[in-house]
Amino acid sequence: MPEGPEIRIMSDYINHISSDKTFYRAHHVKKGNVPYEFNTTELPFEKFKIHSDFNGKKIVLNLVNKEEIIKIYLFMGMSGSIKWVKTSEWPDTKYTRLRFDSNDGFSLLIYGGYLGPKYSIKDNFKSSVSGPDIIKEYDNFENNVTRSLNNKEFEKPIYEVLLNQKYFAGVGNYLRSTIIYYADVDPFLSARNVILNNKQFLPLCKQILEHSYKLNGGQLKDWNNPFNIDSDKFDDWVFYKRGESIKDKQGRTFWYNPKWSK
Repeated sequence: MPEGPEIRIMSDYINHISSDKTFYRAHHVKKGNVPYEFNTTELPFEKFKIHSDFNGKKIVLNLVNKEEIIKIYLFMGMSGSIKWVKTSEWPDTKYTRLRFDSNDGFSLLIYGGYLGPKYSIKDNFKSSVSGPDIIKEYDNFENNVTRSLNNKEFEKPIYEVLLNQKYFAGVGNYLRSTIIYYADVDPFLSARNVILNNKQFLPLCKQILEHSYKLNGGQLKDWNNPFNIDSDKFDDWVFYKRGESIKDKQGRTFWYNPKWSK
């Protein structure tokens, strides 16, 4: 958490608040909320605009000055989130990792505690390689999965493979349970078996992510919708903390329909 829909919502919010703003300073923050300005080799201009994009569980911040663009890749981890605050009040937000100061006395903060956000200017997250985004690039996503079905990875149970960002970018813990529940497939069958025998499974992945986005995302733990929109309908729809559960190999809890119990 946050997963693909929440990342998309955060990207929307960044564009919403920054569209008419000029930023003049960027900081990375270390322990104790001590800010350090990016050096000129990392950020070679003083004033810039910010435009946000997303892919899977990553946000891409485009810092634009005339014809020059610097991209900052944000992997939001388990607890990453964003906030728009008065610059003078930014230290009140714990675990700030990045800070961008605007020309009107406000700052965009990227923050999060345990397993929170990481950033890279070169997109060198070896642990978070992402395939095509399921929502934005559905055809590429489908092709990437179907041409890889002979790979050994797809011999694993579908509930495990759904968390592989190389194939299912943006799918996390609550989404895998919800996808499998609404697809009504045995989560313990191999991913290859499920995908070959259920032609609607991959389209359903996109539908579930889109529906979660329309329901304003999953405010399930330590992520809150930055637009301050409630998610009552989401709670009724999502398949999470229902049925039976097991721990996967990474220690994450997977929830599933009891009829598939072994």
